[in-house]
Amino acid sequence: MNLPVRSDVATGEPRYRFGFVLNTTIGNRTRFENLRKYATRDLEVRCSWTPVTHLLSVDASRTLRGLPRALAVRLWVLRQMWPALLTLAHQDVVMLHLFEAEIACVARSYLSRRPALVSSTDEAPIVDPDSYPVYPNQRSKPPWRRSFRLWLDRWRASRIDAFIPFSAWGARILEDSCKVPREQIFPIHVGLDLEVWTSRGPRRGASDELPRLLFVGGDFDRKGGDLLLRVFERHFSDSAELHIVSSQAPEELPGRVHVHRDLQPNDARLIALYASCDLLVLPTNADLVPWSVLEAMAMQLPVVSTGVGAISEIVVHDVTGFIVPAGDAEALANAIAGLLSNGDLRRTMGQRGRERIENDFDAAINVPRILAVMKSLADGQRVALGAAT
Repeated sequence: MNLPVRSDVATGEPRYRFGFVLNTTIGNRTRFENLRKYATRDLEVRCSWTPVTHLLSVDASRTLRGLPRALAVRLWVLRQMWPALLTLAHQDVVMLHLFEAEIACVARSYLSRRPALVSSTDEAPIVDPDSYPVYPNQRSKPPWRRSFRLWLDRWRASRIDAFIPFSAWGARILEDSCKVPREQIFPIHVGLDLEVWTSRGPRRGASDELPRLLFVGGDFDRKGGDLLLRVFERHFSDSAELHIVSSQAPEELPGRVHVHRDLQPNDARLIALYASCDLLVLPTNADLVPWSVLEAMAMQLPVVSTGVGAISEIVVHDVTGFIVPAGDAEALANAIAGLLSNGDLRRTMGQRGRERIENDFDAAINVPRILAVMKSLADGQRVALGAAT
């Protein structure tokens, strides 16, 4: 979508040209859509968007048939991001949320410091695997590969002009373990599109209607779906319903468990499902900044989750929900039971959660803040280039 761009009066050109090379795999699609929607409203900026997914399309799978999967995925990613790499010289600032693109752009920075590079991601370098919520596919890698990846991450960090991590948790790792100067780190989450996620208030079903638990997570086992099923079957199968949004949910399930396999980010059906439920339960084992927690709070659902990654920055324990230890079935059951037995507590936590989202995670507020960081980088680079000439 091309919108009017406020131009520089002297040249007639847009004041700023920003490129965005962003991962759109699974939950990252929501981030991409929200950022694009609100960034394109800024009349000072002309944006160039390059969405990249690691999921092979049907055509890509056919073309790259016979290659090892890891190589096929890398080639598919390179094909998607290549047009953006060819236009780097025409951008003032490029935001990157894609490992392969960061490697390419950082290597190019030895030849030219334009455009300025911004890294914006929910991840942080895995400096300490014991304290980091490492995903299963990363944990299975041999030590030499993990060490090499950390070296690459620190090398990239030394050449990036600014970081916009999704959380203070990610910012601390960048500053403390990667020695990125604090003045280069701006923790800002893109936020939810509250024009879409409009609060409908807490659910008030019929007096004989069972309360509804909700689980939303594409990677079912990693996000604790298997644990939740066991806890639900043992403690709540006679007193509640469980709604699961995941394409990876098992086929055989206990009674009163309902699976939704085809809901997409910002889908009206997904929003309606949130509105029909009483609380979100996400007992995740490895996560960073899960979108489902933000979505639930926007719809005034209290949240039961774990304290991995940056979740405890979003869910305030005993205020907007409960934080329980990862893998602790008894603590999970007790937290769910406490909320199911107290409708007033659910409503109070839900209202506080919505207030938190409106104050800290509104894309209409946060995206302009992100663009302001990028504009400042562009202005600083222009001053530096002018002084150099």
